[in-house]
Amino acid sequence: MKKSILIIDDEKAQAEGLHKFLGKNLPKDYHVFFAYEENDIIEKVENTYYSMVVLDLRMDSYNIDGIKIAQKIIDTNPFAKIVLMSAFKAEYLVSLKDIILSGKVIDTIDKTEFIEFATQVQHTIEKYHDKLFSSLNSIQEALLNSYAECKNEIDTFKKGMKFESFVSLLFNNIGFNNINKRVIDESRNEVDLIVRNDINDKFLEKFGKYFLIECKNIPASAVDKNMFIVFSHKLEHTANMSEFGVIATTGNFTKTSYIEAVRESGKHKKIIFLSNIDFEEIITSDDRLEAFKKLIDKQVKDN
Repeated sequence: MKKSILIIDDEKAQAEGLHKFLGKNLPKDYHVFFAYEENDIIEKVENTYYSMVVLDLRMDSYNIDGIKIAQKIIDTNPFAKIVLMSAFKAEYLVSLKDIILSGKVIDTIDKTEFIEFATQVQHTIEKYHDKLFSSLNSIQEALLNSYAECKNEIDTFKKGMKFESFVSLLFNNIGFNNINKRVIDESRNEVDLIVRNDINDKFLEKFGKYFLIECKNIPASAVDKNMFIVFSHKLEHTANMSEFGVIATTGNFTKTSYIEAVRESGKHKKIIFLSNIDFEEIITSDDRLEAFKKLIDKQVKDN
């Protein structure tokens, strides 16, 4: 997983101060961002990728508190670990029981003098990620387990959410830092995932600033021509912000969807298909970015 840290605190100065400290003291391969307003907190928790959240428990000004946010993190991002911080930790001991039992909380840190507490947060972040990234197999295992979970989920809503989380995690591991879920564009189209094309790579530069991804967790059926056309129309109405789309599915693609893709292959905007064999190829590769580029090259030709 990419090293992406989300700081959540209802006090702007605290959030910005910790963001600045971690940005300065963590290695350059960490992506650190923050939220301190209630709506922004919910938006980032539900619709961005992060491998860890540094979460303040007490939020006096809002309708939510750290306990509710932690539960939402557990529900929406199965890969994220949580570091809890508070100057009033004793107040939450009873409420914290279920959160602690989830196995997602890796540390609880008292808010003391800033440098002392911020340094402790930094060490906790690095210790966890160093252990995780010491083995390539641990990341492959996390990806494979995630894919299995989303395919095996019975509840329709959870099924869709888990697949979006898996695809988000996969693209983050390919190398993309900024991934947003459930984005509604100016034409009121809802896009499952929008990936900012922020990798410095000549091959990927020609595909625009953003990638659009449609996620179809339908292992028992197939993506058909009509689904392809609907997604193609979304890609056409991005005001030239995106030249590239991906349809990802746990199922298959019908023959008519392939025919439609070939028919539209002469257009400037390109769409590729990702299914079981493609996911496996990317996950098990030693270089996931190169594996992804090879899949693009195999499916998209200059026309």
